[in-house]
Amino acid sequence: MAKNISPFFEELGVPFKAPRWPWGAAKGNVIVLRVWADDYWSRNGERGVAVLHQQTLMENQSAGLGERVRHLQAIWEGGIAAYLVIATADDSTNTSIKSFREDLFPIDRLSVDAEGTVHAHYSHLVTPSEFRTHAESHRTVPGEGTLPVNDSATDLDVATVNQKLPHMREWLISVARSRGTASYRDMMQRYGLWMGTLFTSLKLLGEECLGAGEPILSSLLVNEAGKCSVGFFKLFTVNDRTERRRCYTYWAESAPTVAPNAVKSEPITEDTAEKQRDVLCARFMNVEVRTQQAAFRRAVYLAYQGRCAVSGCDIPEALEAAHKQGRVWREGHNNAEDGILLRRDLHTLYDRKLLDIDGGVAVFDTGVQHHYGDLNGADVFCPVSDGT
Repeated sequence: MAKNISPFFEELGVPFKAPRWPWGAAKGNVIVLRVWADDYWSRNGERGVAVLHQQTLMENQSAGLGERVRHLQAIWEGGIAAYLVIATADDSTNTSIKSFREDLFPIDRLSVDAEGTVHAHYSHLVTPSEFRTHAESHRTVPGEGTLPVNDSATDLDVATVNQKLPHMREWLISVARSRGTASYRDMMQRYGLWMGTLFTSLKLLGEECLGAGEPILSSLLVNEAGKCSVGFFKLFTVNDRTERRRCYTYWAESAPTVAPNAVKSEPITEDTAEKQRDVLCARFMNVEVRTQQAAFRRAVYLAYQGRCAVSGCDIPEALEAAHKQGRVWREGHNNAEDGILLRRDLHTLYDRKLLDIDGGVAVFDTGVQHHYGDLNGADVFCPVSDGT
């Protein structure tokens, strides 16, 4: 019988954000990852566990994957007390937990092998009673540069999907109110998706619904047989027919929502403009990052007036405060002039030196110009107070 790991994490003081997919949890500067015993290795006097396989990253089969990547990025950047809890999978499913060790293994460092698999190295264990005291002083050694996980295509797709999500949501709400369904083909054609971005969209929409306590709108998308794909159950572990009925009931009783492109004819005053700016800034700040970067991110966001310096994108959830080349946060370069506000996909390209913004002009590497040709040569917005 599968063993519930959630109470154990709660007793540690680091509860899962989403118990349905218990990949790991974070609180403050402490991160605890659930890993599989099958991924354990010991060689050359070292011990470790594979915490993210490149195949897992590419197949993108679980709603907990994004959280695992964010946790690993935070650990790689440093300042984190990171630990492992090793679980044994149930042979019947290979995904549910049969048992787990009630000890924690402090992560000494992360490494990435030639195949792109991320490993966590450890040298000793601590008991649950020792955990909180140990976490006060333990810090996992940061990695060098950016975590070299081969997820650039995923980053680019997710940034594009994030801009379309509000429109997808409104469309699916209208489908629910008509007590109908839509096909995956409809979704792909309407929003210019391929299979990878379709999966990402359905996962993000479902997570948003769960977070808001709503029925899962993704259940309204069906195949030719009138059913959700197997992936829907793997992600959300609910019956799709039951969830569709819940959607019909919930949205029939809910007040109509404002369409994402609807414009309200209220006069814009200095006071309302300031409130709107504060709301947008709060949405930007709500994106999960390491806590010591909060002041830097806010300063950069406000300096660039909430718009990507290259594309002009003003969707807070799609934006990131990037450190300019040569600026290092660990060395105290955390003022507005040390950063630039970029759309998430452009941040990825900038970090990987596929985008150059020197001289106030965006210059893309020839390898990505087929996708970013419309932005190649664009003027880069520069705050008045920024002389770089």
